[in-house]
Amino acid sequence: MKRDKDVYIGIGFHRGVEAEEMERAIRIFLEEEGIELEEVKGLCTVEFRRTEELQEVSAKLGIPLLCFSRAEINRVEVQSRSAASSVFGIKGVAEPCAILGAMRNKGGFKFIKRESFDKRITLAVVF
Repeated sequence: MKRDKDVYIGIGFHRGVEAEEMERAIRIFLEEEGIELEEVKGLCTVEFRRTEELQEVSAKLGIPLLCFSRAEINRVEVQSRSAASSVFGIKGVAEPCAILGAMRNKGGFKFIKRESFDKRITLAVVF
């Protein structure tokens, strides 16, 4: 289904998650949501999660990697807090980063869905 806005995927993950796990979770998530890979204009995360694995996934899927600072993330209002709140002192990763990606490009967003995969990867979609 073609949307009238670009799609941004936020991703948060635990240390040690392999590129293959991330790619599989992203592909499953997009399929479940009826989103075409070509619609995704940004794979969004927090600066300190710019890992080799995530860069590999970004390159393989052809989705630009957008990284945001803790300060940027903490300015975003989110629907729910994540484990990142107590561990890293930020409101979250997947949800606020996807929102920041969408706001950076279009100035707003109209849909959010968040899903966890094996409690190691969290994805959020915003468009």
